[in-house]
Amino acid sequence: MRLKLAKKLRILLWKELKEISRDKKLVATTILFPLVSLPAIGFLTALLLYYQPVVIAIVNEDAGPSTVTSWFIENVVSALTSAGHSVVEVDDLESALRNATIDLILIIPGGFHENATSFDKVAYVEIIRRAGVSEERVNRVEQDVRNTITSISLSLSEMKIRELAEKAGVEEYSVEAIRNPVQIKVPVYVTPKGEPAKPEDIVRPFIARLLILSFSFIVTPASSFIIDGIVGERERKTMEMLLASPAGLWDMLVAKIVAASVIGLIASLADILGLLAYFGVLVTALGGWFMAVYDARLVLLHAFTAFLTILVTVSISIPFITRTRGIKTASNIAGLLSIVGLAFFVSGWMVDFYKLSREIFTALLAVPYAHSILIIQSYVYGDYNMVAASVSFLVMLSLAVMTISLRTLEREKVLLAG
Repeated sequence: MRLKLAKKLRILLWKELKEISRDKKLVATTILFPLVSLPAIGFLTALLLYYQPVVIAIVNEDAGPSTVTSWFIENVVSALTSAGHSVVEVDDLESALRNATIDLILIIPGGFHENATSFDKVAYVEIIRRAGVSEERVNRVEQDVRNTITSISLSLSEMKIRELAEKAGVEEYSVEAIRNPVQIKVPVYVTPKGEPAKPEDIVRPFIARLLILSFSFIVTPASSFIIDGIVGERERKTMEMLLASPAGLWDMLVAKIVAASVIGLIASLADILGLLAYFGVLVTALGGWFMAVYDARLVLLHAFTAFLTILVTVSISIPFITRTRGIKTASNIAGLLSIVGLAFFVSGWMVDFYKLSREIFTALLAVPYAHSILIIQSYVYGDYNMVAASVSFLVMLSLAVMTISLRTLEREKVLLAG
């Protein structure tokens, strides 16, 4: 009996996979769309970022000729220009404010040279930022401006300390010891287990967040396939032939669910490759080294989790899909589940589920998508017991939901959609 059941399932699954392989456009778009579109988006974004420099304006309001002010401005312009930024000097603040191409304004206020050379006053400069869509680039430029001014300020303070030391007759001294008697050393990274972290340990959480975000793209292709496999076959009048075959309704639907999970798995692998390429293009364009770190075990774990996530989603949606008459209605129902999954996976991109309070954490365990997120995040933290527990939960839930869903269906309802 079991051999006959396995044989029927194998034949039906072969039929479903054969249909997938025959639909060259479905396979091609499932694989190539994320692989081509996401890197292309990354390349276009990087290209536009290159050709859209952030413009910095320097407004000097310090009246009269001053050697110190001129020296300060020359050093600021030289440092920022060397860093690849576009720097212009504007005569008055009003003109700089009216010029929409200027993103950041550095104001040298009146009395700057007096304060900068005195021993009892601080010389302040002001920064004005224009609100816009290039916030990230302006943030980096502002940090470059701050670093440049800090470097110039250190040079100025060194000159003051040497002058004071000469006046005080102090021969042995350290500028750094006087200026910064207490300092913080470079932070040391450790793993969740408290061991010294390697570069890949620091980057792995970011990769895990990417993998969680990629779950957002896997549900739709699988839902479309299962909708076409049931509602589409009904509309093409081929459902009667399938139900009249020796294979039972249960066998037919199990084969369709597994086949839908396979197409979802293919979409998942293509999506994650596309996402890695997208961020790789962007980070490489910005001088990063993100693509240097790659964890094959994490990617494989993600693929298996994606398969289980799709299996659960399709199993939950199949009783509703089989009772709808049209593809549009079935798509709307599947879309509701996609929205729930999207909400969890986007929050998993930003929220560390592993560190939520016990009450919230326990409540979320009832939702299968929370386990998909926990599998990835627990792996990053090295909590393999939690990984095994969440994987086991998804496996058991998939089988339980699929069994319950299939046992509530009848041939007449699947055929007539009632």
